[in-house]
Amino acid sequence: MTKEKIGKQRIQDILGDRSTKIIEHFESISPDFAKYIVDFVYGDLYARKNFSDKNRELAAVACMIGRGQTGLPIKAHLKGMLNVGWTKDEIIELIIFLSAYAGFPSTVEVLGTLKEVLAQN
Repeated sequence: MTKEKIGKQRIQDILGDRSTKIIEHFESISPDFAKYIVDFVYGDLYARKNFSDKNRELAAVACMIGRGQTGLPIKAHLKGMLNVGWTKDEIIELIIFLSAYAGFPSTVEVLGTLKEVLAQN
């Protein structure tokens, strides 16, 4: 199976029904960048063994919160956390925990983003 096929399957597994729209969004801006996301991030990194999808999403979201990132990436990966088995309460607990490390402005922002994601579910 090609990295593209693996990547498209893995992005669907993690991000769910919005994955096609996310890929199309990046393809409309930069087909090359979209290819890196599909082939490398999801076709390579998300296809590796010995690390669960639940742990991958925890690492991705914790990193994004620590960097104060907002918008499409954090929304997609909060949805990804829910898709791979995290509960709303567990995600909120993560955000509360990270307030000591990432700061209140970042965690306040992500709580609002989580509320949007939960409303869409």
